[in-house]
Amino acid sequence: MYHILFFDGECRYCNRWVQWVVDRDKNRCFRFASIQSEFSEKVFRYLNIEIKDFNSIAVLIHTNSGYKILKKSDAVAFIFSVLRPDALLYKIIKVLPRSFSDVGYNCVAAIRKNIPVTECRLYNEEEKKLFLDNSNFTELIFRFGYKK
Repeated sequence: MYHILFFDGECRYCNRWVQWVVDRDKNRCFRFASIQSEFSEKVFRYLNIEIKDFNSIAVLIHTNSGYKILKKSDAVAFIFSVLRPDALLYKIIKVLPRSFSDVGYNCVAAIRKNIPVTECRLYNEEEKKLFLDNSNFTELIFRFGYKK
């Protein structure tokens, strides 16, 4: 079972964030899809979620009762809880009220396309399989039983 991290594929900072997750996700708990992809559009339409509600990242997690979509600081906190539960940022997010952590998230999201990112990454063959942009949406729905 894996979680899907949706990200702004047109944002270098968001792409760098995905690289950070890929590098630390040794158990391959996450898959990735650009918000601009047809795959993401189909997932959001099927789950009746407005794609415009996401401005940088969101995480779709599979639960016993179906699914849950995490946005803003909730998404960041979830990623850290899986990959780096000992990280200071995760501890700060968990202690702060959500409204405060979302303010911090919104500040970064507002300037993310202006943050200089110099590193360009080419993924190896195993890592390329983590990206769902060209995946079969219907197979995902049946395989994981996502229900509206």
